[in-house]
Amino acid sequence: MKKILILFFLLFAVRAFTQSSKVDSLKNSIDDPQSNSKSIENRLASTENDVSKLKKIKISGYVQAQYEYYDKAPKPVPDNTFFIRRARLKTSYETSAGLKYVVESDFSTGNITVKDAYAVVNDPWLKVFSLTMGQFCRPDYEVEYSSGTREVLEYSKVITSLYPGEREIGAKFEAKPKSLPILCQLAVFNGNFTGIEPRDFDNGKDIMARAVYSYKTKTQNMGIDFGLNYYFGSVRTKDSKYVLNTDNSLDSVGKIGDNLRKKWLGTEFRWYSNFLGGIAVKAEYIFGQNAFLGVSTPSVSQAGGTATTTFSNGTTTVTTTGQSSTTKVVVSPNKLRNFSGFYVYLLKTINAKNQFALRYDSYDPNSKLSGDKAGSDTYLNTICLALNHFFDENIRITLAYTMPISEVNSTNKATVGKNLFGNNDVLNNTISLRVQAKF
Repeated sequence: MKKILILFFLLFAVRAFTQSSKVDSLKNSIDDPQSNSKSIENRLASTENDVSKLKKIKISGYVQAQYEYYDKAPKPVPDNTFFIRRARLKTSYETSAGLKYVVESDFSTGNITVKDAYAVVNDPWLKVFSLTMGQFCRPDYEVEYSSGTREVLEYSKVITSLYPGEREIGAKFEAKPKSLPILCQLAVFNGNFTGIEPRDFDNGKDIMARAVYSYKTKTQNMGIDFGLNYYFGSVRTKDSKYVLNTDNSLDSVGKIGDNLRKKWLGTEFRWYSNFLGGIAVKAEYIFGQNAFLGVSTPSVSQAGGTATTTFSNGTTTVTTTGQSSTTKVVVSPNKLRNFSGFYVYLLKTINAKNQFALRYDSYDPNSKLSGDKAGSDTYLNTICLALNHFFDENIRITLAYTMPISEVNSTNKATVGKNLFGNNDVLNNTISLRVQAKF
């Protein structure tokens, strides 16, 4: 019995001491508000630091769902379809020190690719210069103009021909003085990027230079931009030393591995005005010389032998005996082509919700030859009409009609009919309905 009483008193003493410690701790916390305040401040500072980092991260993107109906489609190709034109997700991180990182991917059906991946360093002193390195858009107005804000559905033909994929891997130096309305860009690229090659395959680099001057009236109800851009690069021959010049005369570069030059000059112009609620005209003209590598095409010819056909469980088996085959590699010559192309936009704001857009563009891949002499290098003029309805700040609905007008010769005459103007044309017009949602 004594042992039980002693154990009881020990348990009671421990419990009393514990409660006393808790009370003392609470009393000290109440009596020392400064210490308690510092603890709260530390937690708040940690939270603010985390929030400030998250605020530097910006995630944006858009989805373009589209329906198209084709004027004429060669069988068995369907004359209409639904598809996802673009599905972009862009993540950027910008620091207070003038650094910026951007990664953008496209998740269109069957086309998951990295579109942009680059870093930007802005000078922290004058805040005039910047250096961009990685994969980014080439310095051209329509190329750099986002497909999420472009007034018509697609790029003009001259742009897609000269800058396939729009992006390149390289470095760009940019200057934009605060006291002068001038933008200067100088870029160096590998020059062979098509979305697959991660590295250059020759020692040559392509150079692009662009300068734009912007003028605005004092009332800022009208603005004008005009500029020049220049491209200089090369491609290295690898299969053939022969060159088919722009007049179809055959020439030679000397030896395989020599370079073919690419060079062109462009001029751009844009005019904006608040007249009649808002109107704009945008144009660019590019001309010069482009180069294309020859292609090796293997062809197999077979002769002699006999074929035996057997049927088994619904399966057909063909066995050939005594047959010989010959493989021949046909190498087409490299090409040099003088070209010219342009585009002109006319944009009219109807009201706060609706906008009308008209673009006429033209591209001649061989400006020296025409008709049958041009072969497959025929010119293409395209008229695009578009009506944009801005449902809200995130959703845009576009109804467009695209009418390519091709030069007709013996190469494409089999698919020619009468277009809207009553002229002979390849019948490949398209009606498009696009819904774009962005965030």
